[in-house]
Amino acid sequence: MAADGQSGQVKPYVICHMLSSVDGRIDGEALRTVMLSGDYEATGAMLGGNAWICGRTTMQQHFAEAEPFISATGKPAGPQSVHVARRAESYAISVDTVGKLRWAGGDLDGDHLICVLSERVPEDYLSMLRERRISYVVAGAASVDLAEALDRLGEHFGIRTLLLEGGGHINGAFLEAGLVDEVSLLLVPGIDGRPGIPTVFDGVSLKLGAAVPLKLKSVERRANDGLWIRYQVAQP
Repeated sequence: MAADGQSGQVKPYVICHMLSSVDGRIDGEALRTVMLSGDYEATGAMLGGNAWICGRTTMQQHFAEAEPFISATGKPAGPQSVHVARRAESYAISVDTVGKLRWAGGDLDGDHLICVLSERVPEDYLSMLRERRISYVVAGAASVDLAEALDRLGEHFGIRTLLLEGGGHINGAFLEAGLVDEVSLLLVPGIDGRPGIPTVFDGVSLKLGAAVPLKLKSVERRANDGLWIRYQVAQP
């Protein structure tokens, strides 16, 4: 259900929005010659999300400071209340289990930054976030509890539609947890073919045992012979 902090339906509607080669690889640099410049971002804007979320690796590559955070004490923070540094029209959300990413401030290209962390995060990492006016959600003891985190994001920040734009492993974690409602895939006219390149969904455990069923919503041909495909994730 779409998040609505006033109605009690707090989980955001999650759309995994990705760009990939025909064989499912997501190395943007390798695909640059076969993709339309700005097409991924423009298409994402059409999905109506008021937040986007990525994992630590993607955030480190594109947004966080180069040097990681090193705790002076290493003392775990344990359970914490949600910290709302400010409210905004749109949010950028980072999943960073133990607080490795260092941030210059709470603004990412006009989106307010929210860090999603586990209870293993050091106390002084949270202090750093508060000093830099960065919001945070602590959910899960040993690792991030994604379902709990989503509920808190909906309840405290009013996030209704969340674009999941991570690497294959965080996308796979959301899928495995049953939290992906829709897949929005920009399929570009190219084949990568290299082994070991991340794919749209990676790292899903064997316990799923079968492909996750999808229901086609729409297909649109793009000017570069690519396709924009939207699928609803079938509910069990």
